[in-house]
Amino acid sequence: MTPALAVAIDVAAATGPLWSSETFWAAAGVAVGAGIGAAGVYATRRAAFPKRRLMYSFSSSSLVQRHQRNISANVLHIRLGERELHNPRLVNLRLENTGRRDISSAQFDQDEPLRIVLGLPVVELVSMAAEPPAAVGLIFDGLDDHGMSICPGRLGAGEAITYTLLVDGDPSFCRLAHALIDVNVKEKFPPRIDG
Repeated sequence: MTPALAVAIDVAAATGPLWSSETFWAAAGVAVGAGIGAAGVYATRRAAFPKRRLMYSFSSSSLVQRHQRNISANVLHIRLGERELHNPRLVNLRLENTGRRDISSAQFDQDEPLRIVLGLPVVELVSMAAEPPAAVGLIFDGLDDHGMSICPGRLGAGEAITYTLLVDGDPSFCRLAHALIDVNVKEKFPPRIDG
């Protein structure tokens, strides 16, 4: 052992363990204080800017499979009232609030409704189901030549609503148009079109 190393070991032994040093406790206090401060800033920002997240998904399925339409000489005709449907399909739209906060009517800019654009007329709204069943959800507003509208309303955190629409033809595209404020809107999966 060299003389310099022996002196260094004697000095370290004379001062005692590291945790008995005032410098150690001062540094530890600064580190803990900085950590608590950073946690406070994070919690404040998280509460001040709540996450509102709307996930949506579309799916489409045919009521009559294509290979079954022309099997026999008897032609299958499907009607809704007086209207004959040549290619009836069900389109499902699911809206779910996956965020931490409710999406309320205040998030609808200038009370603009959500618009579901399918590129073809919607014949009828077949059903509307909320999860949980007691959830009020977003209320259906009306049908038009290219889709439907949903009135401004409340969709609570963790709630979902599914609309089933009857259309005549293959939807060329499915799009949700909105003017929501402070809501992150994303499509869950690309549209699924079953033949």
